Order: sequence, then structure tokens, then C-alpha cells
Amino acid sequence: MLQEPHERTSGVKRARRDVRCGKKPAGHATTMAITLAQLNCIRQVVDNQFSVSRAAEMLFTTQPGVSKMIRSLESELGIDIFVRRGNRLIGLTDEGREAYALARRMLQDAHSLQRLHTSSGRSEITGVLHVGTTHIHARYRLPSLTQRFLEAYPKVQLEYSMCSPSEIYFGVRDGTLDIGLSALPESTRARILAIRAYEMERCLIVPAGHPLLDIDAITFEELARWPWVVHDERFTAGAVVQRAFQMQGMQPNIVVRVMDASVVKAYVAQGIGIAVLQKMAMEDETDPRLRQIDVSHLFPSPSAMITVRADHLLKVFAFDFIRLLLPGQPPEALAARLPNGKELLAQSFLGRND
Repeated sequence: MLQEPHERTSGVKRARRDVRCGKKPAGHATTMAITLAQLNCIRQVVDNQFSVSRAAEMLFTTQPGVSKMIRSLESELGIDIFVRRGNRLIGLTDEGREAYALARRMLQDAHSLQRLHTSSGRSEITGVLHVGTTHIHARYRLPSLTQRFLEAYPKVQLEYSMCSPSEIYFGVRDGTLDIGLSALPESTRARILAIRAYEMERCLIVPAGHPLLDIDAITFEELARWPWVVHDERFTAGAVVQRAFQMQGMQPNIVVRVMDASVVKAYVAQGIGIAVLQKMAMEDETDPRLRQIDVSHLFPSPSAMITVRADHLLKVFAFDFIRLLLPGQPPEALAARLPNGKELLAQSFLGRND
């Protein structure tokens, strides 16, 4: 049916008005102009503890450039991704957490597409392995393992994300991390497969010449007399000191909280306080100003746990990475716990005793 001239004109005017208002004209599909650069920007901000300046450094851009990408993506999605306090980003909104998980997954898939090959030889196996861990494992346990892994899989890229145990758990659960390595948070669910990797024995570190070095049997009463340097409470090593004292009805004198073991050692060496650390952080220590004392009778040793999604089909290089974390354990036992373990065992490039 033909329209009258004035009807056609009014329809065009409505369409133009809709476009000016940001609306799509009727009959047009809604599209989103989301870029990988925007998704990577969100990821870098979160991975750098919501520091826009550090994210800008990682992205080789400016802080205003990062802020512009964030606002542009939020506008495109119609949601607030970040919780703000003034001009600062302090966390993710509920919708932001979902957007972040999806962004991580999309970036991983995009990278996998770029590196897709059809060759079956080991030297041609490519991919990215996302591992969530804490600083203590990345710094003191994983370097030699990383070298062995890359010798076996030279074209696989390892990506280590430094997170708290809770963040690692949720990353594995949501699929943004392939493997987690940390102590487990207190609350976990059946969707996560947890495998014991190794014990993390603790020791007390003090400055050389400290009076505690002359005491045969150290007690909490003795420890309560001294100032303490501890990890951030989000990490197991940070919570353990306060929890152990509280179980005795006492409070430690905490003077400094820091994020990683190397900073803890630096402050203890300066005489600022004493600290409890995992023994692995002291294995290669050469600073003559530091001494360690066995306090295993006071502070329990947690287990480092490997976590994967119970329903996740691992790639062979992920399987072999886990095997390197479990030296001496039969690979058949690991394979039996994974949904595609039989195939992974047949494809593994590691020897049975690796």
C-alpha cells in the first residue's frame, strides 16, 4: 500500500530523530562495537589491583586513554563495570565481575585462534596456559618448573596471574584460569577438583642477633612482645599469624602489612619487626642480616593445592604442567581424576617419572 507524501516524510524525520538520540531505526539489528583493546584494558586494570596508572604502563598508553576505553566500554554495554570512589576504581560491580570473566575468556579464545595450528608434533603444539597463583609460589617454586615446561612445550605461552586464594578459586570456577596453585579458601564447592601438591612449612624470620635466637622453646607469650611484619590478610600467610594468636586469646603487635615475601624479608632485615614465612622463601636466601627459627609447633603448615574445574577438558600441556607440580606421583593416578585423563596420558610428552 502506497504512503501519502506527508507519511513518508514524517517517517524519515522519526528515523533521523532516533539516530540523533542514539536509537537504531526500526528494522535495524543492534550491534556492539567492542574491541579486544577495550577487553584487554579491563583485564589489565583488574590484574593490577585497579590501578589505572599501572594498567596504562602495561598497555603503553596514558591514564586518560585507559579511562576513556573504560567509559566507552561501559557506555557500549550499558553497565557500570567498576565500583568508584571519587576518581578511583576500587572494585568490580556484580555485572562487572561477569563482564571481566567473559573478557578474559574472549581474550584467551582470540589468542588461541591466532596461534591455531593443525600439526600434531610437540614442537608445533601451541596455546596459552593461564595459571593463577600467589607471589610465594611464582617466585620460589615455579621458576625451575617453568624452565622444564617450556623445554617440553616451546611454543606454549605461560601466563601467571598473581591473585589471592579466593580470586584464584573463582577464576578457576568461572573458566578464566585453567589451573590454580595456592592454599584453598575456606569455602569451596564440588565443581572444583583440588589436588594436594606439597606442604608449605613455615618458619619465623628475625634479624641477626635478635633475642629470640637464644630461646630454646618459643611460645606465643614471647612472640607477643615483638612487633610483626605480616602479609596482606587476603593471603593465607597474612591471616595465619593473627588467627594463631587469636586462638590463644592474644593479639600480635602488627606494625606493617605488605603484599609479598621479598618485601617481608626486607623489612625484617631492617629490624622493623619479625615475621612468619614459608620455608621455601628462605631456601636460597643470602642476606646475612636474616635468621630463621623453627616454629612448626605454633603455626600449622597448609598444603599447596592444584585446582581445576571438575568438568574441564584439559589440554595435554596443562596436564603435563600439573604433572611437573607432582613429581614422583604416578601419572595414572592424576589421569584417573580427570574427565579426559586417559587421552591425556596417551598424549603426554613427559616420561613416567618426570
